[in-house]
Amino acid sequence: MRRVEEIEAAIRKLGANEIRALAKWLEAYIARGVSEKKPAPPQDVYAKWCGRGRLPVGRTTDEYLAFIRDANSG
Repeated sequence: MRRVEEIEAAIRKLGANEIRALAKWLEAYIARGVSEKKPAPPQDVYAKWCGRGRLPVGRTTDEYLAFIRDANSG
């Protein structure tokens, strides 16, 4: 809860007009439908990752993985 405490301390330093403006913004933000749920991760992480890049020409997948894991290979 450290973040909440930091936010509360920062709000206490604001002037009355700034606090009113912040309260108004928060009301509008909540009205837009703030959800406490975090977005669900993709169902199939492998499918999302697959095809995101191209292997260097002339290298196998195993050779490429060895290359990216060890900067001195090649």
